[in-house]
Amino acid sequence: MSEPRRSGRGFSGRAPLWKAHPFWFWLLCVLLVCALVAVLVVVLRPRPTVTDGSGRYPENLSSVAELIRRENEWVRAQAAPYVSIAAMLPLDPAAGPASTQSAESVRHAVQGAYLAQYWSNHNEGNASAPNVQLLLADTSGDADAWRTTVRELKESATGPDHLVAVTGLGSSLGGTKRAIDELSAAEIALVGAVITSDELSGKATLVRVAPSNNAEARALAHFLGRRGSFTAVMVQDEDEDDSYTRTLARSFAAAFGDVLPAGKGAPRLLDVPLTYNSALDGADTVLAQMTERICNSGAGVVFFAGRWGNLPAFLRALTRRTCVDRKLTVVTGDDASNLNRSGQQIWDDTGAGLEVYYTALAHPASWSAVPDAVHQVVANRFRQGADSFPALFPGESLDDGQAIMHHDAMLTALTAVDVLAAQGITRPSASAVANMLTSSSLSVPAASGWITFDRLGEPVDKAMPVVRLLPDGRVRFTELTSEAGRPPGRPTR
Repeated sequence: MSEPRRSGRGFSGRAPLWKAHPFWFWLLCVLLVCALVAVLVVVLRPRPTVTDGSGRYPENLSSVAELIRRENEWVRAQAAPYVSIAAMLPLDPAAGPASTQSAESVRHAVQGAYLAQYWSNHNEGNASAPNVQLLLADTSGDADAWRTTVRELKESATGPDHLVAVTGLGSSLGGTKRAIDELSAAEIALVGAVITSDELSGKATLVRVAPSNNAEARALAHFLGRRGSFTAVMVQDEDEDDSYTRTLARSFAAAFGDVLPAGKGAPRLLDVPLTYNSALDGADTVLAQMTERICNSGAGVVFFAGRWGNLPAFLRALTRRTCVDRKLTVVTGDDASNLNRSGQQIWDDTGAGLEVYYTALAHPASWSAVPDAVHQVVANRFRQGADSFPALFPGESLDDGQAIMHHDAMLTALTAVDVLAAQGITRPSASAVANMLTSSSLSVPAASGWITFDRLGEPVDKAMPVVRLLPDGRVRFTELTSEAGRPPGRPTR
């Protein structure tokens, strides 16, 4: 008996699916492709850089971001109108070179912005003012990361979020300047928290709650002038993209001549600065080579016109200088506040004869040192009560001034919104808020000191603490001053 013939289609004798059921086969293929595309879109799509606190944030920020998300959810659930204000910062400084801020300072900044939002929504008692939603605008990444963030902010200004202002704005770098220019062209109100470069003065919709580098330099000159005669040398960063260091050096040289007395026996600044470039490799090594030139110059004061990231290496090199028997005072600008992390040794002070001072933007000791220089009711948000900073963020420090300054930037934007709301404009446009901020008529009872603005958007005679940086990262309040060399009082207008 012969064997049965096997089908040419295989042992089963069944046709392939694509031949037997072509419609269902191709439908399945289409569905699989669509599913794959959807997965790729989710995986590859850039995450939004402007959010309401939702999404994933660095562990450093996760708890405060969640507080913001919950508060924003509450705001949207109310029947009352609301506006949005964004805090723009490099929320993950480790993600790219475009940040000069430490992770701790960023966390404190966001905490301060949240405190101002919370008090505005729950404790101000002004029924006519709208609630406020706080958006987090992240500029972490490379030097062009700000472009995506700015685009999303402009969309928020014309969309349902009704964005009226952007606060914070990061550091005085080239990307910050370009972001400010683009947001200003879109007529969005801007409130800088800690940007101090003189090159950012006079932007169309920008005001700043921090004093300029020129004001800081004059305050330092007055501070040094009370110490008698001395010789000073400048150490200057020449990074072309950093207007903070550039204008700080220029301002100190000018302030030295304007503020300090001239003549025989008067303080003098050596004509030729010592320079390095933090944008190039080996900056710390270059700084270390300067110690002998400083010793040979006879200088007793070093003005450091650089960023905090290079300061520790420079200070450690100074402890090994050959003229260690001669006391040396290093002074610098507010960027040094990023080093204010208690418990992290910066330099060994044993026999170093080294004192380090900087102009802080805010410090809690000033509230009791010069009570008239600040609105005590607002300062109490950081001192006591169920909704105060210590209650919301137990164990966090205020000494770096970041929480205070970013609270004040938010408070400034909110003050403009409230003034407009009192006139019946309960949901003002970003342009109207910008107009109010830059009108030179606003007075803000801020926690860092009373704030009024001149026609260029600069704070007038702003209070400035001078603090001493200790070797272990702690700071010691020294005095409260201003560019005029004395503690300011309550504004007269």
